[in-house]
Amino acid sequence: MLRKNFTLFASILLLSLSAQAKIWRVNNNAGVTADFTSFYDALVSTQVVNGDTVHIEPSATAYNSGTVTKRLVVIGGGYLLDPAADGNSGLQVFTANSWINGITIGNGGNGSKFMGIGLPNVVFQVSASAYNVVFERCLINSGMYFNAGAHDGITVRKCFFSSARIEHTSGTLENFTCENNIFYSYWAYINITTFTGSNNIIRNNSFRDVGAGCTIVNGYVANNIFQTSNCVLTNSVVKNNLFSSNQTLSGSATDNQVNVNMANVYVGGTTGGLDARTQLKSGSPAIGAGLTVGAVTSPDCGAFGATDPYKLSGIPAVPSIYSLTVPTSIASGANTMNVTISTRNNN
Repeated sequence: MLRKNFTLFASILLLSLSAQAKIWRVNNNAGVTADFTSFYDALVSTQVVNGDTVHIEPSATAYNSGTVTKRLVVIGGGYLLDPAADGNSGLQVFTANSWINGITIGNGGNGSKFMGIGLPNVVFQVSASAYNVVFERCLINSGMYFNAGAHDGITVRKCFFSSARIEHTSGTLENFTCENNIFYSYWAYINITTFTGSNNIIRNNSFRDVGAGCTIVNGYVANNIFQTSNCVLTNSVVKNNLFSSNQTLSGSATDNQVNVNMANVYVGGTTGGLDARTQLKSGSPAIGAGLTVGAVTSPDCGAFGATDPYKLSGIPAVPSIYSLTVPTSIASGANTMNVTISTRNNN
């Protein structure tokens, strides 16, 4: 029986939502009918309420920026998907990014989560005390900035910072988690001097080809790979890191490696996605050099190690249905037909 192959992009979001929660589509591609063509319009709509999910669908045209003042889940299709533009091949049917021209976290945005999107910058507003905001599997190519204020419970995990930094130098920041991210190119570094409390974690991050050094005060710094200039690590726990520089370490620092030849650490090269080139090469001194994390004993240092490794191209942690095969016709009187669905688990 003849079959026709339909290739499609779809995501099934498996989240616990309230009875009123709804999924909204944002798509600015010509000929596509969606709930909104603009991210801004979705944010200001009175129909979009706390607990809703906003899908930013891939497009060659960037979506405009906006200020988030509601508790939302914002999800895109990933980034670095075009193999002709330093992306990874075969991960999504559509190779365009879900790109937003900047996000500001305003009052009311507490508890929001962002996944699989690309954006130049994230700004935490001066008037907002942002709590429990998560950026996961996102591409950021300018920076993440915290204006003066009290910020608590911010998580940045499995993101790709392309010549982009995280900076918090006024106000306070506590219960901050920065894990399994890749910081790539000259200006991709961390500058945080405002940590309070003892639960601020900088762990299993990979810094590659970074010119500047990181400045971290009052943090827990472990299992990272720093291909950077000398870092300033003040009043911090520093364990099991690799440094390309002749890093000065305090007497309490343990099991760190300095003057590491980074040619022996990363796969590197000029093919494949930029993030894929930051995987560890065979025999890398970062393999098994990390401090135990959860149930993982002696994990690899860097973004691809520990309990929740970096995911190439930031594909969201939801199943994707990427192919559907159905018969072109069925016999008269038939009560059933065979349908083949191809899915991918992106956890």
